[in-house]
Amino acid sequence: MIFKGLAAAAAVAWALGLVVLQPLSEPIGPETYANNTYWARELRWGALLALVLALIVLSGGRRRANWSIVAGGCAWLAADVVLDRFDVDQGAAWFAAGAAVVALAGCAVVAAPRPGSLRAAAIVAAVASGLATATESPTDTEMGLHLGSAAVGSLLALVAVAAAAGRRRVPIAVPVLAAAVPWLLRFNPLPDGMLWFGCFAFTVLLVVAVVALATPHVGQHGIVATIAAITLPVMLLPLTLASVLVQSGKPFTLLAANPPIEVDEDVILIVLAIPVGIVLDHVLRGFSPEPAVPDTRPRASLSRQ
Repeated sequence: MIFKGLAAAAAVAWALGLVVLQPLSEPIGPETYANNTYWARELRWGALLALVLALIVLSGGRRRANWSIVAGGCAWLAADVVLDRFDVDQGAAWFAAGAAVVALAGCAVVAAPRPGSLRAAAIVAAVASGLATATESPTDTEMGLHLGSAAVGSLLALVAVAAAAGRRRVPIAVPVLAAAVPWLLRFNPLPDGMLWFGCFAFTVLLVVAVVALATPHVGQHGIVATIAAITLPVMLLPLTLASVLVQSGKPFTLLAANPPIEVDEDVILIVLAIPVGIVLDHVLRGFSPEPAVPDTRPRASLSRQ
């Protein structure tokens, strides 16, 4: 039930990002087409990533279901570009309701009988939560920027906690804090440059919480925090540089028929959470391996093999 609610919430966030936030982020004149101009796209894709991760966990991580979910996410991404091209700016309630219905239908199709914990998905969501919370715009004063980044960052943090916990009980303080920190970071005035530092610290702590929830038998929280604090910048910096060099957002800007960014970089950073989260999960396996699935076959059948 939790994952269905998170999937529906992610779909609603995507719809509102398309219909409400995208028009607010459209530049007024050519001189304002600068770095992070299309911040609303970053947040929409963050909500879409939350939806895909919630469905993957709900499916129990089955390989065939995962491929179907990824294909559905790509189709949704294509729809995002097409709708952005048509400059949809009306009918927010209808779009939100329709997106939620589609998300719930996807939940019904892929749901496993008893979905468990998927630490890799949880760590990807944790990294994405930090990136979404740190989303910037050309002036950082655009209407809806702080609200949208806090909402998407909070949603991804809740997906991370739920994916790590699986069917285990979690102290209520954990999801409450995970959901509250993005709002505190965005709506508390911070000195220049401190937002990224705060989001980095939040991401590290969220990764530690995720690992602790997914592998409660391991108590090496200090080691996990150290590995996360090293791996995140070591991976994010070169990947961000590569995104700048290849202008990762430019093809999608052109497909959506939006004015190109000529004087600055057109990048999409939220997608970097996927490789960073997967690699971080693999690195952490050596220090905090996930528990093996116990063999529940009858002893007699084992002796005959």
